Amino acid sequence: MIIEGNLSGVPRQALQTMESWAECATERACIVDGELAAQMAAMSARLNREIAVYLDRRGRVAHIALGSDSHVQLAEMSRRRAAGRPCGLRCIHTHPGGGGALSGVDLSALALLDLDCMAALGVDKNGRITEIGLAFAGEETSRLYADIEALAGIDFCVKMAGIEKNRPGRPARDTEDEPEEKAVLAALSRGRHEEEVAASLAELANLAKTAGLTVVSAVIQSREKPVPGTYIGKGKAEELRHLAQTTQAGLILFDDEISPAQTKNLEEATGCKIVDRAMLILDIFAQRARSNEGKLQVELAQLRYLLPRLMGQGLQLSRLGGGIGTRGPGETKLETDRRRLRTRISELEKRLETVLRTRQLHRQSRDAERLPLVALVGYTNAGKSSLLNALSGEEAFVADLLFATLDPLTRKVEPPGERAFLLSDTVGFIRRLPHHLIAAFRATLEEVREADLLLHVVDSSAPDAVEQAEAVNEVLLELGAADKPVIMVINKTDLPGNEAALKRLLDLWEVSAAISVKNKWGLAELLAAVGRNLPQKLAEVEILLPFAKGALLPILHEEAAILHKEYRDEGTFLRLRAGEKLLRLLKREGLL
Repeated sequence: MIIEGNLSGVPRQALQTMESWAECATERACIVDGELAAQMAAMSARLNREIAVYLDRRGRVAHIALGSDSHVQLAEMSRRRAAGRPCGLRCIHTHPGGGGALSGVDLSALALLDLDCMAALGVDKNGRITEIGLAFAGEETSRLYADIEALAGIDFCVKMAGIEKNRPGRPARDTEDEPEEKAVLAALSRGRHEEEVAASLAELANLAKTAGLTVVSAVIQSREKPVPGTYIGKGKAEELRHLAQTTQAGLILFDDEISPAQTKNLEEATGCKIVDRAMLILDIFAQRARSNEGKLQVELAQLRYLLPRLMGQGLQLSRLGGGIGTRGPGETKLETDRRRLRTRISELEKRLETVLRTRQLHRQSRDAERLPLVALVGYTNAGKSSLLNALSGEEAFVADLLFATLDPLTRKVEPPGERAFLLSDTVGFIRRLPHHLIAAFRATLEEVREADLLLHVVDSSAPDAVEQAEAVNEVLLELGAADKPVIMVINKTDLPGNEAALKRLLDLWEVSAAISVKNKWGLAELLAAVGRNLPQKLAEVEILLPFAKGALLPILHEEAAILHKEYRDEGTFLRLRAGEKLLRLLKREGLL
């Protein structure tokens, strides 16, 4: 008999006693043997812990689990039974120092685990059973019984036969319509305003949706600083555990980056998988990456995230290499895993350096053509890819999802009557974008650093549009691109009831353009603004300015860099560096 759960501090003798319960056979017609129930109550009071015992249809003990003084984690015990029938196991567990009434968590576990029945033994401090709560499969409420003898009138076999006869067929759990995972959101207020916390949680919920999760609930704890060991307080962790069980959620998402120790402690306290904001973003990036470059960058970011989180839990890293001759004398598995990670990270960095050099060659080729580069930046899902399609006539992938674009796209735009330029789409930014992610996507984001002009696309319908723009500016500062000339592009202006917000944004930023990509409003004005703000490409030329056209000399001195001036019989010889506008003027005057 294997006893699982919280075994810390349990005397060996107590474990041996519980192992002997395997010999306590319960008659098939009984819900639980009286002697077994009495021993469970006595042991629960002695250890001050909840104890759960699973019995099969023959009345034999199939599993034992130990918990804390307030809960025990119930394991899903699989049984091969026909569709529509309960799993063939009943759970008898104790409530030390409490009553026998089944809680909402107990009833949820009854349904989730598809148990035959769920019984709770209320136990006083002397180890006596005070009352018993009982509910059968399909029941949403429990009944209370005074003692074991009060249960004698219930024939378990007859009861289960009636339930299975009248129960409609149960659909398979893994249907196409059922979401892969349910998640509960959790956050600390950390001194922020209520609206700010709510906006951050709404964004986390959107990230969860993008990752294929279904959010079933959210919890906010009013606390200035995280708890060192568990990030949230003990009471809030207990609340999360109950909430996850009642909503059948197997995952808890934290709206912040959680340390490895906090993750481990929270998983033990809640019985759920813990995922923080950074890991969720990395997972979305892994789903979205399509090109070889994108996959390399995502893997590098994931490994950088994982490296400090190796704590010896036996992580399997077979895809990272290893084998005979890779393990040093006395090297532990944890040390081997860390070394493999560092080796793989080094390999990825070298491969991405090759990608970076290739991009630099492409940029040199563009420079030779004298085409300026304009980069689209902005918060994720602000409409950058849609704008790229509208201006270039291309059909890049567009979706109403966060991080729909990971792989950069560069297209040539040739506006009528305006200067042609290259337009590059980049990955969307987000609040608290993980630093290792920015580092991994350095090759891609080089397009932003090398751009001549940035189009900062803002979703005017977002309630926190200004905060989103500030988050983008923070990433630009980290990339060393904060000094680039910027046109603020206010998108989605066609949405009804958005007039006040639009006016506020236009008043806030000096260089701005209001557009609607969906309805193609304002695109001509945007292209004109791009033409006005593109830096001039200077060219060095030599001209002979006749005395008859001496009126042009002040213009040349004002708009060009005069490198050499020499007076000759025919006129003034000039070697100068000029922009395209001045060069066009010189061509019209017949000087070039």
